[in-house]
Amino acid sequence: MKNRLILLLFSFVALLSYAQTKQQADSLHQQGRAYLNEGKVAESRECTRQAMEMRKTLLGEVSEDYITSLNNYALTFCMEENYAKAVELQEQVLSLCGRLKQPHKNIGMFTTNMGRYYYLNGDKRNAAKMWEQALPMVEKFGEIYEFLLNSLGSIYSDADDQQGLSRILALMEEHNEHELTKPCDEPKCMLDRALYYSSAGNQAKANECFHHVMDMPMDDEMRIKVFESYAHYKAMTERDRLTGAEYQFQAAMLRKNTKGEDAEYAKSIFNAGLFYSFAMTDDGFRKAITCYDQAHDVFEKLNNAPMIAKCQQMKGNAFSGLKEYEKAKECYARALVYFETNDRESRDYPKMIERVAAMEKFNKEYDASITHYRQAMQLYEQRGMMEEYANAENGLKMCYAYAGRSMSEATDNRNQDAIKAAEREKLDKLINDEKSNLELTRTYLGKLMYARSLGTIAGCYFLKEEYGDAVDYYRQYVHAIREAVREEFRMESETERMHTWQEEMSNISQLQELLVTLPDTLLQYKNDLTSIVYDAELLSKGILLNSSIEFEKLLNDKNDQRLLEIYQKTKSNRNEIERLRMEGNSESNLEKILKLTQENQRLQIQLNKDVQEMEDFTQYISYDWKDVQNGLKDSDVSIEFVSVNLSFGKTDSHMVALLLTKNMSHPEAVVLWAEDGLKQNALLAQDSNMFVKPEAGKIVWGRLAPYLQGKKRIFFSADGILNNIGIEYLLFDGKPISEQFEVYRLSSTKELCYQHRSVKLEKAVLFGDINYNQDATQSIDTQRSLASLRGAGEIASFAELKNTRREVDDIHSILINSGMRDVPQLCDTEASKSAFMSLTDSRVNVLHVATHGMYMDVKQSTDAESMQNSMLVFAGANLDDNSFVTAADIASMNLRQCDLAVLSACETGLGKLGGDGVFGLQRGFKNAGVHTLLMSLKKVYDASTADLMISFYRHLMSGATKREALVKAQQNIRSKGYNDPKYWAAFILLDAY
Repeated sequence: MKNRLILLLFSFVALLSYAQTKQQADSLHQQGRAYLNEGKVAESRECTRQAMEMRKTLLGEVSEDYITSLNNYALTFCMEENYAKAVELQEQVLSLCGRLKQPHKNIGMFTTNMGRYYYLNGDKRNAAKMWEQALPMVEKFGEIYEFLLNSLGSIYSDADDQQGLSRILALMEEHNEHELTKPCDEPKCMLDRALYYSSAGNQAKANECFHHVMDMPMDDEMRIKVFESYAHYKAMTERDRLTGAEYQFQAAMLRKNTKGEDAEYAKSIFNAGLFYSFAMTDDGFRKAITCYDQAHDVFEKLNNAPMIAKCQQMKGNAFSGLKEYEKAKECYARALVYFETNDRESRDYPKMIERVAAMEKFNKEYDASITHYRQAMQLYEQRGMMEEYANAENGLKMCYAYAGRSMSEATDNRNQDAIKAAEREKLDKLINDEKSNLELTRTYLGKLMYARSLGTIAGCYFLKEEYGDAVDYYRQYVHAIREAVREEFRMESETERMHTWQEEMSNISQLQELLVTLPDTLLQYKNDLTSIVYDAELLSKGILLNSSIEFEKLLNDKNDQRLLEIYQKTKSNRNEIERLRMEGNSESNLEKILKLTQENQRLQIQLNKDVQEMEDFTQYISYDWKDVQNGLKDSDVSIEFVSVNLSFGKTDSHMVALLLTKNMSHPEAVVLWAEDGLKQNALLAQDSNMFVKPEAGKIVWGRLAPYLQGKKRIFFSADGILNNIGIEYLLFDGKPISEQFEVYRLSSTKELCYQHRSVKLEKAVLFGDINYNQDATQSIDTQRSLASLRGAGEIASFAELKNTRREVDDIHSILINSGMRDVPQLCDTEASKSAFMSLTDSRVNVLHVATHGMYMDVKQSTDAESMQNSMLVFAGANLDDNSFVTAADIASMNLRQCDLAVLSACETGLGKLGGDGVFGLQRGFKNAGVHTLLMSLKKVYDASTADLMISFYRHLMSGATKREALVKAQQNIRSKGYNDPKYWAAFILLDAY
């Protein structure tokens, strides 16, 4: 009995000692974890080692607790970047797990760690193997599962393993769909969703989530994250650089106000500068310089030399954009000092030398520029940077040309093979990368990114001069981009559609360039290529304007007053945002801009959702050349003019006519001019006597003569410089072509595909005899000079136009006598801006405005600015700046019932020639919904214009078509002695068919 008691006592003591030792080991293990979380790796390792030894003594190596400690011990070596040791220890962890009777509860995490250590140690193959094993071992849709998917996706992408990547992307999609089913009622979750949709190419959902998160209550730190994320999304994904810059600037100010001028603030304001620079406007460049200066001051206090140099470099870029080359050179020179002192091995070092050389070239410091170009080229050659070498050599050639020296002196033929090899290698890599990922791009990134990949492949083949493949991929691209853009536009606001389309303009331009540079020996590709380019023109010409027109037409057809009010509010907000941006970058204005931007985002999301439930407004995007051909008769010819500006180093601009008749098997391309294209443009633009010179007519119509034989009607859509010239009045066989054929100028030949509703002419509004409240301070001669023209004089004063009273009185009588009963005349002070703007939503069918017109051709103006620079003048204009109606104002109106707008004033058809047409009054009226425009391309004369207009209405109301009425009116005034074309050839009809 005594021995038994002794044994029981020993057992109790042993159990007590075991329990104490296990508790001590567990405590050491937990302390080790705590130290690791604090970053105290040495302390963590010692605690973990002691716990591991105790557990080994108590439980042996093949135990869950010992294996857990060994896993943590391996982790401490990983934290100190001793990845080889971590791999060695983690292999022991997995080996011991294999000896357990039951799987370790953390086997998934241990296997994941094994993969991580392999990866960090440079063994990606075994890393992928471990992570694949871990996938079924961890909780599906948990954090570790998400890490595994992302890690495997990265490895398979780097290894170009399409099969593995496709499988992982499918699992990612499943994971993301699961995550999206969870409640999301706090800012971080909603921001994550916005970023997910952005990465997936779903911009509509991304915008919706960004809108939601910005409406949520949050602290300043979270608001900074949201603003910076949204700024990056707008600037880099949607390419709305200006909005991105404004949000980034606001985020930087929040950082400054909450944490002071620290390194994060400096980086944030620097990024605002980048986005402002990317906007590529004078105002954007100036705002960027201010941001870079603020960042520079902080980096200087922090003694961050690399970022100080970066600020100088980017500031130099902005000054260069402003063409202030001396200031740009000074900035580049300061950045260059940093590289020469601290980082001569950087690839940016020769690039900075080249930037200095470029500024010296523009400053006419040719000797210094040549020296720096050659220095940069030498460094590029030494480092094998042959693409950069080629660019620098081109800059050097231009420097020699500017200096009046032979460009051959700048060419080093021994490097030409190396340059071509480098270019070809780069193109081959791009082609292989894009082609290998095409199906994955289509499946997971959507139709738009798929189309853009096709465009990239086509462009690369073009640059490689492999023309058959280029044509093949451009065919696929045009088909795919048409489908993709149509889908995108249905879900986007006008602004978003603009930024989506801007991405495609380089592909379209390159396709046009291929058409005019395709070697004559490869005519087997020409027919296909011409058809592709014609389709691209139908898609691209006026695509944004048409989208706006068709969108608003749908809203009006559905007669949903609520949606119409939302739409008008978005347009009003957009105009106010542009006005505030033009005023300046005050903090007050920026706050208003962001507030209006957020309001517009909410309105647009609601509008897009509701409109998607209606009919499709994007049918016009689907038209191709065969649809146009179906609208032609045997006696018709359709012409799409295409202005092609070639890339650097090639012949200058071309003008191409793409012709189509009823019986053609494909469109045909005729190059009107190629060599000396810029001179031809200048000749047509400046020659006031072009309408009486046969050679001017031959420039445009001479090469098209064979296609016009036997034809009666010509439908054409202008492009480039031809938008500013009445080519329908040029001589053809001794007479204006408009008097030999029925010639119709169209916004695009896809107009032939539309079924326009006929409008019964019931109401007309006539503006004329306007009182500009002119001060009687000019001399009699000056007043007479001003009064003879319907445009502004150099002294920016508007004279009374005496003949406009006669004009509107006679037109009023003609309309009344033709049966029209509602024909108000607005004259004197009644002809005000407010009276004109009040016509929105009215049922006016004919709008006649006889007044002064203005177009201010401001260099480097944006499309939006150009719409502000084109205007009509109303009562009080000499005393009040608010008496002008701009193209932007008109674009915000609803004139859908207006069949004809007659702009009886100077230069009302002019504007900035942009990628989407002419940005001026004609765009404003078309955007407002007006069908046909009669407008001028030149300065017009008061008396002769009144006669022309009266005659035009007399013929129109007598049963002539609009085209016939204008031709007859032109003939009538010539018979009255106004033979000079300046009196009759200034006015054109747009979309009168």
